[in-house]
Amino acid sequence: MCGIAAIIKRNGEVSANSIHRMVGALRHRGPDAQRCHTLPGCHLGHSRLSIIDLSTGDQPMSDTQGRYWIVFNGEIYNYREVRQELKQHQFATQSDTEVILAAYHAWGVECLQRFRGMFAFAIWDTKRRHLFAARDLFGEKPLYYASTPDGTMVLASEMKGLISSGLFSPQLDLTMVDAYLALGYVPPHRTIYANAQVLPPGHYLDWETTQDEPKCVPYWRPDLKSTSIELDDAAERLHELLNQAVQRQLVSDVPVGAFLSGGLDSSTIVGLMQNASQGRVKTVSVGFGKYINELPFARAVAKRYSTEHYEIDLGWPQVDQLLERMIEVYDEPFADTSHIPTYLISEFARQHVKVVLTGDGGDELFGGYWWHLLLAMSERTSGSKWKWIVLRALSKLIRDRNRWLYVYSCGMGQALRWPNSWDRRRHLSGVFTRSERCKFWGTRTPEVTSYVDADYFRPAAQVTGMNAGFFYDLTSYLPGDILVKVDRAAMAHGLETRAPFLDRDLVEFALSLPPNLKVRDTESKIVLKHACERYWPAELRGRGKQGFGAPFDVWLKQPGLQSLMDRVFHRNSRLSQLLPGLPPHRHVVGGYQKWALLTLGLWLDHYPVSV
Repeated sequence: MCGIAAIIKRNGEVSANSIHRMVGALRHRGPDAQRCHTLPGCHLGHSRLSIIDLSTGDQPMSDTQGRYWIVFNGEIYNYREVRQELKQHQFATQSDTEVILAAYHAWGVECLQRFRGMFAFAIWDTKRRHLFAARDLFGEKPLYYASTPDGTMVLASEMKGLISSGLFSPQLDLTMVDAYLALGYVPPHRTIYANAQVLPPGHYLDWETTQDEPKCVPYWRPDLKSTSIELDDAAERLHELLNQAVQRQLVSDVPVGAFLSGGLDSSTIVGLMQNASQGRVKTVSVGFGKYINELPFARAVAKRYSTEHYEIDLGWPQVDQLLERMIEVYDEPFADTSHIPTYLISEFARQHVKVVLTGDGGDELFGGYWWHLLLAMSERTSGSKWKWIVLRALSKLIRDRNRWLYVYSCGMGQALRWPNSWDRRRHLSGVFTRSERCKFWGTRTPEVTSYVDADYFRPAAQVTGMNAGFFYDLTSYLPGDILVKVDRAAMAHGLETRAPFLDRDLVEFALSLPPNLKVRDTESKIVLKHACERYWPAELRGRGKQGFGAPFDVWLKQPGLQSLMDRVFHRNSRLSQLLPGLPPHRHVVGGYQKWALLTLGLWLDHYPVSV
């Protein structure tokens, strides 16, 4: 896990100061070593977090002939198996970095189909003056790039790396501000700036300096094709693949621990880790006093597996200071309130381990969110508007005693309002509706609300029903929110996170499962529970999802946050200049909506972009 940087100059030379500034800005991602290397027409930089091959894995790294040079962020978990396929290659190190170089030399772009891991890397061919860069399936590892007017290309692991180069001036993209207001995050295939790009998940970049623009090419996308399989068979195969994924991701030359939320996914990972480990697994948990307290559930798991358990109760943190810190950590507007507990638990975990496994991806693949229940029910409901009104009113009266009726009525409402699961999913967890955003923009509305996420997030025509909703989660919410949150929060402290649920073999099996093996009626994660409930203490069975949540409604009442809101929502603030129709914060009803606007306002105050 590292930070990478590159500057490629079509003509002439670039001062080495730029690449050194970029690597310095990414030092938090790799505090163990920082190195830069200058080649004809190209500067490469690397900030290293040493995990595999501690003694000979330094970067930038070249092949033995000095033709190909690489900077790499991430881990190739099956690098030893790939290395065995490359017996003709003479290796000088024990690192997965050198395996990437050898695989690219042997197979070209097709090497990406052999890797099982999380990665963002850039390879420079000194002979052809050619750049090849790639990113993993879901974008666990980030990679940004920008082209300057004189033809210089700049790449970096984080946006702050690009900006610190001093080679381009960021320009705000108002359509992406509107997308943020709709989603709570910037879409994973775009950036908040009009003149900076992100390499989308599952894509590679191909550029020769004789070309005007690089080619951005997809090599993988979620392919949801349901096959016929019985529940018992699916559960057995899922268990095999998840166990394989955990064992792959335990490969490390430093100790590996786990985030333990007390939920089903992280508890499963801990159980599998302990089975595969020679010693005690280190686990880390977080709580918020009386507001959100997952610690008893985490302790039950830790006790069952006799882990070396560490926990921290944050109680009442200084959220105003932390929120301003998050603006620096995330570079772009980011409204997910759980980034603060993720940041704090990462800081705490780094005191005990250098690598942690997480349960990320389990909910998106197997249907663990509340909206999956609604989507499943909406697929099975039909009826008139009047029938829905009656059921909805009745369900509100007796929801505590009849959860099924409540979910059924909500599902019918979804089915009546939107024609398919993709549209239903897109609207279920949004922050502001289009009509609300239009009021904010005023006369700017036609200019900035033209962005439509359908072109990128809408699946192929043959993907229908619940699978269309899953597709949205896997192409928007997971890479745009969840993985961004975890990567930036953990890497701010030089902590590597790994997600066994996102192992490619496991993912492609999960994508082949019929939706009714994942979610049905009021039951979620059916096949995962069938496969893994053996790993859960009795206290966990039947409990709802929580994860590393945050009591943001309580936080918003803190005096410090009230002061921030008074400043950000002031009629002369940068946020009010950007959104002329913005009401005072006391007139914004939803707590999460207030939080999203506050985050945007703080971001505008921190970054000097024209509004």
